[in-house]
Amino acid sequence: MKINKIVGYQVLDSRGKPTVAAAISLTDGTTHTARIPSGASTGAHEAKELRDSGSKFEEKYYGGLSVQQAVENINKKIAPKLVEEQIDLNLVDSQLIELDPSEDHHLLGANATLAVSIAAAYADAHSQNKSLARSFNPEGQLLIPMPMVNILSGGAHANRTMDIQDVLIIPVGAKSFSQALSWIVAVREMAAKLGKEAGHVTNLVADEGGLAIAFTSIEKACEFVVSAIEKVGLKVGSEVCLALDVAATQFFDGKNYNLSTVGKSYSQSEFVEYINNLVSNQPIISIEDPFAEDDWNSWQTFTELAPKKLQVLGDDLLTTNLLRLNKAISEKSANAILIKANQNGLVTSTLNVLKQARANNFNTVVSARSGENEDSWLADLATGWNAGQIKVGSTHGSERNAKWNRLLEFEATESTKFTNPFN
Repeated sequence: MKINKIVGYQVLDSRGKPTVAAAISLTDGTTHTARIPSGASTGAHEAKELRDSGSKFEEKYYGGLSVQQAVENINKKIAPKLVEEQIDLNLVDSQLIELDPSEDHHLLGANATLAVSIAAAYADAHSQNKSLARSFNPEGQLLIPMPMVNILSGGAHANRTMDIQDVLIIPVGAKSFSQALSWIVAVREMAAKLGKEAGHVTNLVADEGGLAIAFTSIEKACEFVVSAIEKVGLKVGSEVCLALDVAATQFFDGKNYNLSTVGKSYSQSEFVEYINNLVSNQPIISIEDPFAEDDWNSWQTFTELAPKKLQVLGDDLLTTNLLRLNKAISEKSANAILIKANQNGLVTSTLNVLKQARANNFNTVVSARSGENEDSWLADLATGWNAGQIKVGSTHGSERNAKWNRLLEFEATESTKFTNPFN
């Protein structure tokens, strides 16, 4: 089966900002479309999406955020290269690398390359008469990943109502994905109820659907979520645990970590001690980006000190980049990696990063972005790749629930097993 047509076009993400879509039509008359997410809290080492600010493509009313240049790259550079080729994901991605050999995909734009790559993955799966998940894992049970879900949000996702980005929960005691999701919904709604009773504004929802409630310390935010877990009758530690996304790069000035809500500044060594005390005194089993993206020494020191069962998760540190992952492996700077396809720019090379992480005993967490859309391909990738964990956001917003609902569909219609990396 061959590629008959490729069309790129501009659409909107969940924050009302432009993003890229690509549609690949095949010679059998079918069309396969992918829409690409975009992050607000982005690492300096991510693949580079192409925006129109300052270019001839800039659209007046989008404030420089339009993506027409990336769209034109699909229509005028990528499409002529791929039309009439056999539909094969590996071939498409290799052709995209030929067109843009830069490591960060800045020539075509990672938003352009990923849109075509995801659309090609869908089309390739169709040519095999398989779902996207089954195209990567054709035999046996599909392994449904453990969800990690926002309850409270701050940082760049919620106008800095907290210094850190998110307080999340992981339903480690759930026996099925549907049970896990029901627990998550109960805790999220209880948190909204408790927040309202305490006089907090709870109708403000962050980019990823978490509650944007202000807290004067990280500890108080954790204690609030613990109270919500207990109020719904679940056991903290054995059934539901906490996870933090610190996003520390956002409050690191090159020397000190500055927590504005508590009015404290910590040196690098002091912040290592602070984070170590925090995870020792709270029911936290995963901590993401506790230190800045280039503060390798603090990462290494903390990972050596931290409880062995703690998941030390690199996002801004690793940016789904094979070179940075290999550095973290050799220096023992983390033990888990967040996998974001748009940090990388291609489906196949994103999968290569995940495979390298798993080969070196890193946990892998496939993740959405703050600017999402109604596509559910992320759930297929996390499941088909046997990632073990998925991080989508909260349970509010159709762009989030599209992913959760896809996982519920797998559980209802396929032979599946619910995975638990924390057992």
